[in-house]
Amino acid sequence: MLASDADWAAAVDLHALEYRNFGAVEFRDFVQRRMSARREQQEAGLGGWFGAFVDGEMLSGLGLFTDGSGLGRFQDVETLASARGLGLASTLVHHASIVGLREFGICHLVMVADPDYSAIRIYRSLGFADSEIQIQVARPMTRHGMLY
Repeated sequence: MLASDADWAAAVDLHALEYRNFGAVEFRDFVQRRMSARREQQEAGLGGWFGAFVDGEMLSGLGLFTDGSGLGRFQDVETLASARGLGLASTLVHHASIVGLREFGICHLVMVADPDYSAIRIYRSLGFADSEIQIQVARPMTRHGMLY
């Protein structure tokens, strides 16, 4: 689980890098604010953010948070593209699950994943089973009233 300012900065770096195709400065600011909120949740005992580090670089990360009802939901499971296939994400999911069940009062673990994305295999191999279908709708992003 992340602890130091350097750990949290590494989490921002990983998340911002994975989504670098968005406006770099604006998106990094968004990621920083989002991670600050998650750090506050962790400090409040509502879950944690976990990372796999090699030589000080965060190669994989995820969050596991609860609303206190016993339900814990994984957040943003990510692995640096160059580190995929090493088992980092599956190890983090396993470790975070144990911590969540023992320390955060979580009884039920939830993972929302795209059924057409390769990561779904990782979650199924760890015992997660399909139980619901989630549908999302998004409006196109606009800048100054124009679509782009």
